[in-house]
Amino acid sequence: MLFGSLGGFLFDQYQRDMQAARERTAARADLVAEWVASIFSASDFSLAAVSQLMQPPQRQRLFGDPPDPEWVEPFLAQQLDRLGFVDEISLVDAEGRVVGSSSSLHPPGFDVSGLPFYRTLRDAPERAEWISPIHWSALEQRHVVVHARRLSDGQGLALVELDPGVFGEALELLSLTRGESIAILDTEMQLVARRPRVGDEHSPAVLGVSIDEPRTRAFIASGAASATLQATSPLDGGERLYTFRRVGDLPFVVVVGEAREVLLGDWLHRLWIRVLIALTVMGLGWLALRHYLNRLRLEEEVRRQALERELARREVQARESRLQALVGSIRDMIFVFDGEGRFSYIHAPDPDELMTEAAAVLQRPYREVLPPAMTAQLDGAFAEMRRSGEPVEYDYTLHVGGKPRQFHSVLSPLLSTGEAPAEAFGGALAVVRDVTEERATEAQLRIAATAFETHLGMLITDGEGRILKVNDTFTRITGYSEAEVLGRNPRLLSSGLHDEAFYRRLWRSVVSRGSWQGEVWNRRKNGEVFPEWLTLSAVRNAAGTTTHFVATFSDLTERKAAEQEIHQLAFFDPLTGLPNRRLMLDRLEVALKDSYRSGEFGALMFLDLDHFKQVNDTLGHHAGDQLLQAVAQRLEGVLRDTDTVARLGSDEFAILLHDLGTELEEVAVIAERVAHKLLAVMQAPMSLGEERLGVSVSVGVTLYRDHETTLDEILQQADLALFQAKAAGRNTLAFFDPEMQVRLQARARLEADLRQALPNGELRLHYQPQVDERGVVIGVEALVRWQHPVRGQVSPGEFIPLAEENRLIVAIGHWVLETACRQLAAWAADPARSTLSLSVNVSPRQFREPDFVDRVLETLEATGAPASRLKLEVTESLLLEARDEARSRMLELRARGVRFALDDFGIGYSSLAYLKRLPLDQLKIDQSFVRDLLEDEASEAIVASTIALAQSLKLEVVAEGVETEAQRAWLLAHGCRAFQGYLFGRPVAVEALELDA
Repeated sequence: MLFGSLGGFLFDQYQRDMQAARERTAARADLVAEWVASIFSASDFSLAAVSQLMQPPQRQRLFGDPPDPEWVEPFLAQQLDRLGFVDEISLVDAEGRVVGSSSSLHPPGFDVSGLPFYRTLRDAPERAEWISPIHWSALEQRHVVVHARRLSDGQGLALVELDPGVFGEALELLSLTRGESIAILDTEMQLVARRPRVGDEHSPAVLGVSIDEPRTRAFIASGAASATLQATSPLDGGERLYTFRRVGDLPFVVVVGEAREVLLGDWLHRLWIRVLIALTVMGLGWLALRHYLNRLRLEEEVRRQALERELARREVQARESRLQALVGSIRDMIFVFDGEGRFSYIHAPDPDELMTEAAAVLQRPYREVLPPAMTAQLDGAFAEMRRSGEPVEYDYTLHVGGKPRQFHSVLSPLLSTGEAPAEAFGGALAVVRDVTEERATEAQLRIAATAFETHLGMLITDGEGRILKVNDTFTRITGYSEAEVLGRNPRLLSSGLHDEAFYRRLWRSVVSRGSWQGEVWNRRKNGEVFPEWLTLSAVRNAAGTTTHFVATFSDLTERKAAEQEIHQLAFFDPLTGLPNRRLMLDRLEVALKDSYRSGEFGALMFLDLDHFKQVNDTLGHHAGDQLLQAVAQRLEGVLRDTDTVARLGSDEFAILLHDLGTELEEVAVIAERVAHKLLAVMQAPMSLGEERLGVSVSVGVTLYRDHETTLDEILQQADLALFQAKAAGRNTLAFFDPEMQVRLQARARLEADLRQALPNGELRLHYQPQVDERGVVIGVEALVRWQHPVRGQVSPGEFIPLAEENRLIVAIGHWVLETACRQLAAWAADPARSTLSLSVNVSPRQFREPDFVDRVLETLEATGAPASRLKLEVTESLLLEARDEARSRMLELRARGVRFALDDFGIGYSSLAYLKRLPLDQLKIDQSFVRDLLEDEASEAIVASTIALAQSLKLEVVAEGVETEAQRAWLLAHGCRAFQGYLFGRPVAVEALELDA
């Protein structure tokens, strides 16, 4: 019976210790498995972002089509910086060639079609991603793990390479108990990481080594999520209780083992104590029985005395047994010192906690055994204890087994009986506890308490959902104080926006999986509804019963607002609120598909405000912005809700009309009617502050239905139609005309020829004389001409605007200036012509070049031309842009003697106050006013006012385009003293120029 009870008790204790070990190893395995899963979740998130950006529309806009490695590789490097545990991120096309990589080992074009990740995804098109087991890379000479993901359009792969060393580094951060091991295997039984280390962590003999263990192989083959078993490690031969945990769908398994001698150490200790006690009791019982039989014949008194002695002995034995059991059950260490400080008794449940074996220090003074620092501490404790007669507590740190351990000791006096109080001290008893783990737990609790006061709102409820604790962030987000919510259900935050089905799904996930996270709309105390990101977790006890719920949440209000703002900025024009070019193109692409399916026509219109730049120049950019906003409102007021009006940029708008019908003629009539309505509504005056302004627009229209017409072709057709409308005189509309494409191609050929004109020496400089009232030549204007090898002489009105558009005007302008200065230097050397001035036109683009002033001065110095005879002609449009910078440059050249003339005066929007500040020498009346001088009263008034203005500003006046004597006479009569035009000479080469009056 004794052995049965003892066996039952020990078996129950054995089962409890084994279950506790299983729970510990399972918890460790869960922690490591979640960390491994988080690594690949992070890499999958980054690969998904790359895949999304490599869809055809985004890929073409961001990286080109095909993608340009010079754009792809910086993007991949940026992704790599965000994933600190990833060594390389690459992009591979559908043929298995590298498009771009963050590593130089895989340059663009490198063929990876023979590698496992590519073959796997190629042979299994239904798979979106593949994560490899650890394998040896012959190219990189190291083990790697590859995570590859198929691009969204199926035209390639995005992949990352991970160094398996990252798993080993993470395991090094975990603290292990004695005999514990943690390992990560892949599903091919290869070792990925292990702690404690075996040999060199980076040695091929360890990293990637195949583990040949039948029960481990059986677990992996079974597909089970976890298993627990006892086995002998093939790496270090240690016998442990192992928990295997599969990492989700990943090809990895976490194995956590706890040494058998550690987990069963307490049980074996209890086993031996109870066996010894049982044997002792049995032996004493047998002796007592024999003694009783031998004394049975003694007298009753003898029997009574024997019985008393037996009872007394049993009582002593029971006391000794209880004391022995009590001491054996104490997990603390006990040290007994005699009056001289010698060790007289030592109890240590774990001998490894002792610096030296107990037998080696018994009867030795502690001063000979302990380190000096600890000896001094114990001396002080002994002194304080003897002085006060009370127990003394103190802490100390001791290196045991090569590691620092923290201990807490209580030193109590032992008093001798029968002696005087002063001489009663008989030694001391020290009860010592290893508090290393306890202090670590206290630190973790402090950290947990600090973490509770995080930037996330947190609340804790009991198993019934009653709120037990909230943090300050909860109060800041919801407006409820802790006192207002304690004991209440979190339903008080419900916004009412989620139905019952939503909450059923939420709680089903919490019950089945232990947690749920997602976006929830809740209500603050002030009634405001707000979005939050909620993570709800269940806390369960050892029996699996849910005891508490923990909720953490963050306020998404600002994030939602930012996302809305990003969406608005990405797809809508911030000035007008209209869809921008990007959104318009998306809608046009959808409209093309809908039109093809339905068979109905649609129309795309491009609108451009006429003379919008003049509004900006004269009334300012603020007025221009107001005008654009007003135009947007009017356009929206004309169109249907199903139509799209978008701002493409600057003063360009686009209108997309849907479902106009199936008959081309009827559709054209509808589109024309809408366009005329737009023209009419735009002509009504608009109020811009105190100004009222009439606006006209040019409209280009193209119709679409043919599925063979691409998006780019539709856009090009609308643009060509708009170009034709502008060419027709503005304030008009034009439908796309295929002949316009021919003219555009001719213009492109002309531009290509113009680029070769200067290197081929096809440009010529002609000169037109300027005369005074007596007809004496006082100067000339240099005018550039182009002698085309096939077309002959090309009109300046045809190629000068083209040169302005493509920046060729800068190089042409420098050539004109240099050629003219060489001619001016030649005239300066001739006394008969040394007084002539030479006017050179300077384009606004050339004038704005950063080195314009330096180029002019260098040209004057190189050619020897007199600066005082050089006159640079600038236009009013230049002076309206960057006024202060233009004035500064003019003053700098004026200080060197260069003179300035304002060309084509009267056709722009000059500010008279600004003109007065400019270092001008001459105003040139535009030939358009001179041509109509005698036939148009308005032109007459403008010319007369210009002459009067010049005189008031003390500026010379030159009238351009004088062709008749009547025009000259009128101009002379009104105070103009200088003339230029066909009446006095056409622009000719310098050899044909007649300078003598």
